[in-house]
Amino acid sequence: MSERARYVVERFPDLADAVKQYSSDNRFFHGLCEDYGEAVEALHQCQNLDSSIAFERADACRALILDLEREILLELHQWNG
Repeated sequence: MSERARYVVERFPDLADAVKQYSSDNRFFHGLCEDYGEAVEALHQCQNLDSSIAFERADACRALILDLEREILLELHQWNG
């Protein structure tokens, strides 16, 4: 599992085994996990800056993170269903 995909496991620790297994079996899901990690890292970078642009970017990152969380959970639900 990649470093960025670990953010998904940190966010959903009760789903860690499913995330790891499905991520290794499915490229699309692996990409979602990578995108999630990238968005979390971008948010952390924005939070360390003090500017209106950084604030707007942080809001965009938060929205993207929420969308990716929904999609990750939906994918896991469909995979387990």
